[in-house]
Amino acid sequence: MASLTTQNIVAAGTKPTFVAAAAVDYAEVGDGTNTFAVYKNTSATACNVTVEMDHLTLATGDAHPDKVIALPITTGELWIPLRKEYADDAEAGVGRCVLKTSAQDAGITVAIVRMG
Repeated sequence: MASLTTQNIVAAGTKPTFVAAAAVDYAEVGDGTNTFAVYKNTSATACNVTVEMDHLTLATGDAHPDKVIALPITTGELWIPLRKEYADDAEAGVGRCVLKTSAQDAGITVAIVRMG
């Protein structure tokens, strides 16, 4: 597991640095409106990205289902807004969420970016 660094997008333009996605990563959610997890998949390996939400509960008292999003192969790109509600202080740390990938491959990369 890795604690990902948030990269600020500046007015002059920014080229985020992407790193290999781990099976479990932790990312800052910021204020919940302007921070995103950006995944790219340049490989032929199929991959799902999961935002772990089992720390949340529904009105029924049941655990909230995890959010699972497919990352397309070869030219896939996925932008996931990191909502404040996703923060899992117990596992990821204060103000951070848990992100999981179903496959780890050199072509599956991630960057955490903050706009503004």
